[in-house]
Amino acid sequence: MANVLCVWEQGANLGHLSNLRLSIEIALQLGHRVVLAARELHRVPEALSGLSVELLPAPFKQNVRPADQSAFLSFTHLLARQCFSGAVELEMYLRAWGAIFDLVKPDLVLYEHSPTALIASHGRSFRKVTVGSGFMSPPSPAPGMPFAPFSTTVLTPDVLVRLKTDEEQLLAVINQARSMLAMAPLARLADIYDQVDDRFFMTWPETDHFGARPGQRYLGPTALAAKPAAVWPAPSGPRVFGYLQNMPALELLLRDLRAAGVCALLWINDLSPSLRQAYTSQRMKFLDQLVDLKSVADQADWAISHGNHSTLSTLMVAGLPQLLIPRHQEQLLVARRLVDQGCALIAYQDQAGFAREISAMLSNPALRANARAVAQRCRQRGDPEALAYVRSSLESLLR
Repeated sequence: MANVLCVWEQGANLGHLSNLRLSIEIALQLGHRVVLAARELHRVPEALSGLSVELLPAPFKQNVRPADQSAFLSFTHLLARQCFSGAVELEMYLRAWGAIFDLVKPDLVLYEHSPTALIASHGRSFRKVTVGSGFMSPPSPAPGMPFAPFSTTVLTPDVLVRLKTDEEQLLAVINQARSMLAMAPLARLADIYDQVDDRFFMTWPETDHFGARPGQRYLGPTALAAKPAAVWPAPSGPRVFGYLQNMPALELLLRDLRAAGVCALLWINDLSPSLRQAYTSQRMKFLDQLVDLKSVADQADWAISHGNHSTLSTLMVAGLPQLLIPRHQEQLLVARRLVDQGCALIAYQDQAGFAREISAMLSNPALRANARAVAQRCRQRGDPEALAYVRSSLESLLR
């Protein structure tokens, strides 16, 4: 029996744990011990119900103040802002992760969006696999290029100089923290991810945040847990499903949906009682619990979300056009991928209204046609041997 450690450090909600479920199931079937160090332990019963895993809290930077993520030009800036603020703070996280490694004594570690855990792992002898969407495993740069610039970044000569300078500064912080623990320095930031033995891409080329990667094996997104079927509030009219968080322009969105006369079924986290009361009608219904996205996709004409990868992917594979309102950089990158393929529109959470985007979603048949074409490509590309591949990789790594 081997020790398998699964870690989840950054991000929120069920998708991160869901990405680990297949690997955990297979590891348990193979008779191995599985330990999970998770950012949000309260999510475990819903995402990993029925699986016998040992639980630990994951170390991560807490109380991160909201920042304008449009200023993030590359993965370097995300690491510096979201994961640690300096060498002293990082050294504490490295010690915490090291204590977990020493406690569990893993033969294999599976990382779901866990950059600091990967920094702490470099130089350790256990096997390593990244798991999740393309954002969780940024690509190595071409010679002379900076580490993982975002598609929103225009790579002018001045920007390239800035990215390389910021990369060198962050690498110096990381190596200073590692030196405090007598750990060998990293030669470059890409070493954080290039150390892994395999990458389980739970996504499609169409939804890879960094673009399709030639030669990369894509396993497809993890199927979401079954939920109750959707019950729509009105028998007729264009059906719109929304999966949203509270946001600055939420009331404007509700106002414009009502004015458009659509039949809207909406799940909105942190919806105020006053807005719920003001906008509930025969044509607009607010959900108290999540519903089955596959049943939604079979019945809806289009959907609204922030671009959460698991939600977006499920709706995309069903051929549903989407209005995407990103709340942070990761969601913006994948939203732009769908816009580039002609099956989605982007709006912003602080804009003055949504009437134009709603009108386009209702009147542009190309969005539906393109969404169906993308869905067909994904279904044809579906890897029927994904489960067998994960099993074979785990067996090989744990041999």
